[in-house]
Amino acid sequence: MDSVGSDGASRLVSDNLCAQLWHACSGSVYIPKVGEKVFYFPQGHAEQVAILQYQQDHNMEIPNYHLPSKILCIVVGVQLMVKVDTDEIFTLVTLFPLLEQQEYVLEDNHALHSPDEIYSFSKLLTSMETSTQGGLYIPKQHADRCFPQLDMTLQPPMQDLVVKDLQGIEWNFRHIYCDHERAHLLTNGWNTFVNSKNLRPGDSCIFVSGENGEIGIGIRRAMKQHSHICTKLCQQSSQNIQLGALAAVVHAVSIGSLFHLQYHPWIAPFEFMIPLKTYVESIEKDYSIGTRVHMLSEVGGCPRRYGTIVGNEDIDPIRWPGSEWRCIKVQWDSMLNIERVCPWWIEPLGSPKIMLKGIPIFPLPNKTDVPNPSLLGLNNFANENITGSSSKPEYHKVDMDLEGQQYNTGNDKKSIFSIFAFFICLCFFTFVIFVFRPLL
Repeated sequence: MDSVGSDGASRLVSDNLCAQLWHACSGSVYIPKVGEKVFYFPQGHAEQVAILQYQQDHNMEIPNYHLPSKILCIVVGVQLMVKVDTDEIFTLVTLFPLLEQQEYVLEDNHALHSPDEIYSFSKLLTSMETSTQGGLYIPKQHADRCFPQLDMTLQPPMQDLVVKDLQGIEWNFRHIYCDHERAHLLTNGWNTFVNSKNLRPGDSCIFVSGENGEIGIGIRRAMKQHSHICTKLCQQSSQNIQLGALAAVVHAVSIGSLFHLQYHPWIAPFEFMIPLKTYVESIEKDYSIGTRVHMLSEVGGCPRRYGTIVGNEDIDPIRWPGSEWRCIKVQWDSMLNIERVCPWWIEPLGSPKIMLKGIPIFPLPNKTDVPNPSLLGLNNFANENITGSSSKPEYHKVDMDLEGQQYNTGNDKKSIFSIFAFFICLCFFTFVIFVFRPLL
């Protein structure tokens, strides 16, 4: 089903394969479920709206809507959407504000029916793979699990793949196995897909194997850095612009009626709808100045960031006094600048467990961007440069991308060390035998 709004034509994702693919393309962000209780943070919503409108008007400012800093709601509707022209995914969420805002009663949220086991992986595209002469390189372990089995008696082994994207469009690829590289390639048809989707180096391609051997293909654009926009706009108090999305929320909350939100994971990973359980557990932890904390981070070989809390104060005390949205200042060990985070995005070191749901995974800047830090420091959502997951669709998992042939670097280092140690031992025993053999 297609709909047309102010932001262009959008399509509702309805069938099972596309729904699985949608979640895989969203990364590790939290998506609410129908019947779940969540805290809605208007301040975080305002940041996303600011980024969306800043792309069109660089002089925009955010007005003061006099909303509470957080509103306890129940989720009554969730629709997975995709933009027809750009393949950008977003979700339409319908919330109902609860009358008792202070009664934090934790209830078990029964998950919806999950389909059969699925397998998915993502691939970070290189400049060669997005060039006119390029193909898509896929490590053997992912192709073996996601694609139909090749006839290895052929020289070279090959087959034609038919995959479906979020628009429901089918794409045809030639799938070849290269024995000398022990890897798989998508050749014929790949350039057509790259050009049609306007893919660039740094974007990601996601594959999902669905039921009955179906294969889905999706994309995830490289996320732009908007931290400077959010910081600037959140500290302004002028009222020269009307943000319709927040104005509608103000009216709905005032009369106690339903209201609708759009969440764009590609625009900003600020999850402004937080599960009630995640929030309650976060406020029970110690976030005093000097506390050592860690946050999940979307960096190969470095699954978490570590830092120290250096402050705890309102980011906007005029419009959002007492708000917990990005109220904590953290000095990360690997960065020069101090960043603001929400309490539920971080975990004090030594805490008994790590909450994954409701914690965004932020992309770090490119090497050329350092020391200009990224947004806030994710998805999944990383220990290696290869990502693959086989599970029932619990989609709040760390997702990462594989990049070219650079994988298993940690294991390679261990292997080199083992070979060197064996060589030293062999030389030692040879020396002992050479010295003591005449004596025997």
